[in-house]
Amino acid sequence: MTEGPPCWHSNLALDEPGFDARLALYLELHRPAPPGVVRRVAPPDMNSPKVQEEVDESKRNILKLMAIGGLAAVAGGGAVGAALQYIQPPMQGLSSFPRVQLLFADGTPVQLGNIDSHIDPTKTDMYIFQYPLQGEPNVLLNLAGKYGTPPNAKYGPTPQGNYPVAFSVICQHLGCIPPFLSYYPESDVLQGGTWDKNSGAPYMHCICHGSSYNPYAADTANGGGAAILTGPTVLPLPQVLLEADSSGNLFATNEVGPAVKGHFTTLLGGTPGPIPASLSALQVPSSDQRP
Repeated sequence: MTEGPPCWHSNLALDEPGFDARLALYLELHRPAPPGVVRRVAPPDMNSPKVQEEVDESKRNILKLMAIGGLAAVAGGGAVGAALQYIQPPMQGLSSFPRVQLLFADGTPVQLGNIDSHIDPTKTDMYIFQYPLQGEPNVLLNLAGKYGTPPNAKYGPTPQGNYPVAFSVICQHLGCIPPFLSYYPESDVLQGGTWDKNSGAPYMHCICHGSSYNPYAADTANGGGAAILTGPTVLPLPQVLLEADSSGNLFATNEVGPAVKGHFTTLLGGTPGPIPASLSALQVPSSDQRP
């Protein structure tokens, strides 16, 4: 596969600085935000004392968790069960998919008329929002219309002929997330599998085990979602359905395809957030805006 910018994929044999960089990006991806808030998530500045402090604290917590797990295992099954019950939060969720307006981090509505100026279809940058629950990351893509109309894009195109679509950004194989699951724009081509190597169309690829997905094709066998290009995944990426109102404002309204990886149902397992998010400034800076 052709190499792209180092922000999303690098050698799997990570040294400590490489591990720290991925951990910092993982923390940035999971920074709390109300559902529907779209953030450009880029690699944090590893020279920033604030970023390094967060990484060091997270590494200490990981070691503590490993130590607690070892002690609990020695103590016996009852202690293990009690510890897991304490660590794992109670099941929460929603009874139905909410209608949530998509907003950029500064509170600006995501619209068909302005998304071209925010999201470049030829860049690998990830624009992440949480839906339907907090902690459930999805990627908002602005796909080039020259490769066709993506599934369920019942709106548009944008002024530049593109189509906004959204998918879960949790790989359906073993649950890897960005930076392991990456978006490859039209300048890249997938090597191997059944993908047309000459098409140059965008795709999603997970470097954990090689699963790849086609955002331009729906998986009809599983009720929708981005179709599988290469295994080992046996399920497509769930697709968040978007709608546009008469002013071109975009809303997340539902989800098709299998349940998000790790859930029996996408509506259970996370924490409902403030819905809909306020149109006022949300104070949720993207990584490139943080000090």
